[in-house]
Amino acid sequence: MKSIRYIREKFSPEQYKSNYQTEVPVPHVYLNDFLPDTMAMAMFTEARNTPEHLWTTFDRRGSHMQECNKLEHLPVATEFVNAMHSSLGIDWLNRITGTEGSIGDPFIVGGGYSKSWTNDSLQVHSDFNWNDQFKLHRAQSLIVYLTPDWDPEWGGALEFWDNQKENKVKEFPCLFNSAVIWNYSNRGFHGYPEPLKCPAGVHRTTFRLFYYYSDADYKPEDRPHRSLYWYDKESNEPFDIPTRK
Repeated sequence: MKSIRYIREKFSPEQYKSNYQTEVPVPHVYLNDFLPDTMAMAMFTEARNTPEHLWTTFDRRGSHMQECNKLEHLPVATEFVNAMHSSLGIDWLNRITGTEGSIGDPFIVGGGYSKSWTNDSLQVHSDFNWNDQFKLHRAQSLIVYLTPDWDPEWGGALEFWDNQKENKVKEFPCLFNSAVIWNYSNRGFHGYPEPLKCPAGVHRTTFRLFYYYSDADYKPEDRPHRSLYWYDKESNEPFDIPTRK
């Protein structure tokens, strides 16, 4: 939990939330030195040393990368996920983004570590919008750059494009231990479409987390109530004395 305390102290929501909501093309923030350096380096080292058989290959319409979200084999990543999904982590995220009720995915579907190599790219796209396992809508994305000594000339900066997917609006340098957080939109086009120019043996490593929200409502026949400690034998119904009619 040291990492989330570091984040909360370094990045005060009061300092960032007003700008966050007015940023274009989607609300977002770019944060340098996001984690304690020792934590960011430990995550990079874990990704680098994770055996190949634990990685899957993402290959779609010109995009190519390797992905790993098997937390049972990733103790350092698990520590980070637990911190960001804790009450302190969710509270910080909601306050800095000006939202409410964000929900972390414990299975980090589509998230976790990613590695991209020379000539790899991520074509401009909008993200998936629905977590079918939990029946939740996409709310925010978080990406942390983890490769030390990355040369900006190698590319790999996350790019935000306009709503028509025609022009690049912003880019965020792929600097070690920097992070980008942004709100989901079905027109939130992003990627790094130019092939990476990093040397052989160097990879663009990141860690990604996605957050969700629910628009569920209670059933009319099962209205919200507090714990029921009384039971009416005639009606065979539990009840609460202060609210019983």
